[in-house]
Amino acid sequence: MNTTAAIKFFRSYGVKCEVKLVEEWLNSSSSNQKGLNENFCEEDLYDFNEWCRWKGTGYEEGIDDKTRIEIFIKEINELKSEIDRLNTEKALLEEQLGIGIF
Repeated sequence: MNTTAAIKFFRSYGVKCEVKLVEEWLNSSSSNQKGLNENFCEEDLYDFNEWCRWKGTGYEEGIDDKTRIEIFIKEINELKSEIDRLNTEKALLEEQLGIGIF
């Protein structure tokens, strides 16, 4: 019942959300537990949005330090790979334009 009410409220604001995601949010924190007769409000919408924003990142609430560090190391390695790819692309474009190192 709570899940249905939350989804209905969120969708009334144009938020696309999946049942499974809303259920997980409702179960994630005691502050998100609403009684059966309580209505959802804009603050709940903002809480859900923030929760979704950080889910799966190193900033997610409730994850242990080891998992947090693993996530950050993975992100760092992905960013290093992207930097290498972009530097290669930059060098190729400079070569095509005839721009040399001064």
